[in-house]
Amino acid sequence: MKDRVLFFAMIGVIVLLTFIHKVEIFLFLAIVFIFFSYKIAIKSLWAILFFNLSITLGYIFQSFFTGKDVFDYLILFNLRVFDITFLVLYVTSKINIIKAVSFSKSLRFLFSATLSQIDSFKRSFDDFIFALKSRSVKKLGERKKKEFISAMFYFFLQKALHNSKERSLALKARGFFD
Repeated sequence: MKDRVLFFAMIGVIVLLTFIHKVEIFLFLAIVFIFFSYKIAIKSLWAILFFNLSITLGYIFQSFFTGKDVFDYLILFNLRVFDITFLVLYVTSKINIIKAVSFSKSLRFLFSATLSQIDSFKRSFDDFIFALKSRSVKKLGERKKKEFISAMFYFFLQKALHNSKERSLALKARGFFD
């Protein structure tokens, strides 16, 4: 029951945060979150780094051509994304997500399938990295790195296609769609 309450409280807070447009509130929350758990704050920063950087640079680039001041919006956007990401990472680290959605068999199945897919891909990625480390005596050259990354990309693409077929058959067998 605690898991479900925290899960829905998290969703409620996320919805509430989307209606707030004050930088000061998001900055205050970010500071509180950093003091609350700096490890999850750092994890949140790494999780959003590429996405936020690309959006921020895109808006800065666009502002040069339009002449609009987007600085305030970018601060608001980046703080909002950080706060929401931190909240999700923190709450999901404290609850069992399967128990939180146990009120619905369909949601429980979908979350179980999703989490097993994530775990499978994570294990495969770790296996790739361990295999590379165990077979490499010296630092890889650029060509070997590109070959490794392209082989890993091809493997994950094939695995994703195979798993999507398997998952869709499983969902179809359980009556999710015709």
